[in-house]
Amino acid sequence: MRSLADIVQSISISRENGLTAAQVQESRSRFGANELTPLPREPLWKKFLEKFDDPIIKILLAATLLSMVVDLFKFDTTYAGISLGLIVTTLVALFATKKTEWLPSGMFVLAVVILGIGLISGHPPIEGIAVMVAVMLATGVAFYSELKSDREFEVLNAQKDALQVKVQRDGVVQTIPLPEVVVGDLVILEMGDEVPADGRLIKATELMIDQSLMTGESEAVKKSVRPDDDTAEGPDQPACLYRGTQVVDGAGQMIVAEVGDRTMIGEIARRLSGDAEPEEGEGDETPATAESRVQQKLTISKAQTPLQEKLTALAELISKVGYIAAVAIFIALVGLGIFRGQIGLSVGFVDNLKAVLDAFVYMVIIIVVAVPEGLPMSVTVSLAMAMRKMTRANSLVRQLVACETIGSATVICSDKTGTLTQNKMVVDRIGVEGKVINRGGAGWPSIVPEKLGPETPNTPAEWIGLNAGANSTANLEEKDGKILTVGNSTEGSLLNWLRENGASYAKLRSDFPVTYQIHFSSDRKRMTTVVPYGSKMLVLVKGAPEVLLEQCKLAANADGSIQELNSDLRGVIQQQLRDAAGDAMRTLAFAHAELDATFPTDEESIHERRHELETRLVFDGFVAIRDPLRPDVKDAVDRCRQAGIEVKMITGDNIETARAIGRDIGLMDSPNAIALTSAEFNALTDDQVKEQLPNLRILARARPLDKFRMVRLLQEQSQVVAMTGDGTNDAPSLKKADVGLSMGIAGTEVAKEASKIVLLDDSFSTIVKAVQWGRSLYENIQRFIQFQLTINVSALLIAFLAPLIGALFGFSDVKPPFTVLQLLWINIIMDTFAAIALCSEPPREELMRAKPKRRDENIVSPSMQSNILITGAFYVVAMLTLLFGMAAGGWFAADPNWSAGQVDGRQASIFFSVYVLFQVWNQINCRSLTPASSGLWGLNQNPTLLAIQAIILAVQILIMSVPFLAAIFLNLKPGSEEAARATLSVVDWLVIFVATSSVLLFGEIVRRIRNSSAKPV
Repeated sequence: MRSLADIVQSISISRENGLTAAQVQESRSRFGANELTPLPREPLWKKFLEKFDDPIIKILLAATLLSMVVDLFKFDTTYAGISLGLIVTTLVALFATKKTEWLPSGMFVLAVVILGIGLISGHPPIEGIAVMVAVMLATGVAFYSELKSDREFEVLNAQKDALQVKVQRDGVVQTIPLPEVVVGDLVILEMGDEVPADGRLIKATELMIDQSLMTGESEAVKKSVRPDDDTAEGPDQPACLYRGTQVVDGAGQMIVAEVGDRTMIGEIARRLSGDAEPEEGEGDETPATAESRVQQKLTISKAQTPLQEKLTALAELISKVGYIAAVAIFIALVGLGIFRGQIGLSVGFVDNLKAVLDAFVYMVIIIVVAVPEGLPMSVTVSLAMAMRKMTRANSLVRQLVACETIGSATVICSDKTGTLTQNKMVVDRIGVEGKVINRGGAGWPSIVPEKLGPETPNTPAEWIGLNAGANSTANLEEKDGKILTVGNSTEGSLLNWLRENGASYAKLRSDFPVTYQIHFSSDRKRMTTVVPYGSKMLVLVKGAPEVLLEQCKLAANADGSIQELNSDLRGVIQQQLRDAAGDAMRTLAFAHAELDATFPTDEESIHERRHELETRLVFDGFVAIRDPLRPDVKDAVDRCRQAGIEVKMITGDNIETARAIGRDIGLMDSPNAIALTSAEFNALTDDQVKEQLPNLRILARARPLDKFRMVRLLQEQSQVVAMTGDGTNDAPSLKKADVGLSMGIAGTEVAKEASKIVLLDDSFSTIVKAVQWGRSLYENIQRFIQFQLTINVSALLIAFLAPLIGALFGFSDVKPPFTVLQLLWINIIMDTFAAIALCSEPPREELMRAKPKRRDENIVSPSMQSNILITGAFYVVAMLTLLFGMAAGGWFAADPNWSAGQVDGRQASIFFSVYVLFQVWNQINCRSLTPASSGLWGLNQNPTLLAIQAIILAVQILIMSVPFLAAIFLNLKPGSEEAARATLSVVDWLVIFVATSSVLLFGEIVRRIRNSSAKPV
């Protein structure tokens, strides 16, 4: 890390005013921007080859290779021998060189080569061509889906760390994006901030830094200025700060020494990419641990969510059934071969082997269709899509699990300021000398900046003005013609009040520089600053009125004198505070004290005697700050109530203000609704609190520990808790909650880091939208499961029953109803297209009129099970009737030589197309999960579904209209008469289109019947 001397020598920086605009440009050109090189992506070719590493694909390729070689032995032993030699040589080479990871892709290349040999020999293996095309389709679609998902995550990763940094440039405090920080910048740090770059401290007030990202130690470390040691570096050095660490207490200023890849986090990221070696002296364990922490910070975790784990278990269960069914089909096909005389002692070895291999390949394809490997993958795709859409709706998802958990939330614990209100605070009322003055009314005080000094007696309003400017860490910034608050919004309203009166808070801070400061905390409920005041020191305190009134024994008068704060005056002030709180205003009190000349003036000595600072406080008055409610918050709270979600307001405001806000938004409508203060809450045992929780609506003057306890007790009652927070001290409760929601505007970086979702607009209504998106995600995955399992059930039964029924009823020439390529095309429709189509359904408003899903609820609901079985049975009956109608009665035959028991090319085309179009129509059916809804409702709201249906239909028509493609999909010889007859006409397609729509009509009728027979709830 550069020393301060090096930085000053490179750029003539000012420790008071920061860099100039010209110096910023010079620094950026010399030292670069504050951007980290993105973590390396896995090469696309490697990602694509990984798709061949699926066990089923490997078995399928091995069986196909053997089948093609056996085919060649029937026609040309020379070419067959060459092919066999190539296979053996390649396998030996791969195993000898221990390059077994290349085995799947090697088998595919071998299959392509042997395919070429077959074409040269004049005997192309049609089924081999079909399998190769199918494998390419399956791996290509899986590769594309993963690539699309990765791109979504990359976009979200870029948004995840969109940090705003407070810097001083040209003497003005301003906020800039993280990448714009340059070497030499004067960065202002406060509690809750994240350190934006590596740098050296030049000013610190009780500064505590969480360095766990770098060191792994969870305990915060105190940092202090060390002007005598400007060259030392490392997290253990008091004056060194590092990017990504967090300010958990105090404040400070630092000069940026390193940016971008030259920061410590940048060096660790480079090690992750393999571009940098570990530094000398580093052990093996520490860098690896640091690397994992850095990777976790820089990327969104893709660890499996509970829903994915649940679906993986479901997929494994279905897989077992699929494997058993596939083996049963294999046995049935071999038995059928024996029955027909195609397998046996009278048949040659090659023919026997070929017949068994054909049955084996068919078994593997059945497994491909039956095993829902796309189920967990489709959830990942759906989660990525949901994350992107939620971000557009102002909910930035930081952890995948939050997408699904927010939809199950049963309780939302919300802050008030900025979440339920607009966070547009204005000083609306001032209380001084026992009198209340409203904004715009007679006597509204004006501040004369020149009088705010030790030489002139100050009025109470002037004491408040001095306190508001000097005892504050907030700043005002002008952007696009608007005045914005940088820092705490309550302090911002006070600075705006000063600005209205022509007083400059910057001049006040220059005239009264901070000597010592104790920042506001929810435990102390006040902020204290010590500033020089002539020859003495002045203590300025602002905070909760009840706390300051308790501490003060004196009160300021208009003429500068001081009177006793007697019980009468105290009672008047308390009533005024209650009136303001009853009008839903936040109140803030101010006090001061002059320290005697013997009191120490250095920070360290003051810190040792800090308990003496507030012993002789003079009460100056109070302000009442109005923060209007968000116009949509009452409706949002009402929507939560309809959705079975309890809303609890946890606020630092006093109980009267909280009750007034609660009444305005409908929280206190119930006669049993309870509001408690922190003190009352903590006086109750856990069991007593649990008894009160169903009716507890408001917790006032809450501390962070109260939030944590609330979350814990609610979770012990099996509630799914969403908790909002904006402060550094909220981090434990945000982590503890099932879904921690931090504020994107008012929230500290520490709170954001602890949360799972960041509300980009800080609005309560956005939480409600996030709940709706979470519920929609769950429902969309249910739709996909319903669609996929319907195909699983029907395809397995048709594939198993068709040859068996054919054999039993004398249709000896009826072959398995689906070819290898057909089943794999159906699998692509089922696994990929359906996932995109059905998981693109927009959230329905009806979702917010249902109760939250239980954590242990089966994702395949009883209604879905009925839909799957009934629709699956419809498919099986319809398809078997069609198949044997064609075989026995010659339905749709085009071959003039057709004889009973056969299925010619055109009939096979019709059979395949009917089944595929059934799936197109059933996608609409699967939009409905309950008998009370229709798949047709809101169909035009999902253009993605309609587009995918059009794509499937267009591809199917293309396949069955081009003779070569039809031949490949039907296992016919390209160019043959039968292949030419297999194509379908426009009339054929119209008939199939209308006929297959019967599944949609069937689904609607079944839903009506089930709904009418359902018992009223």
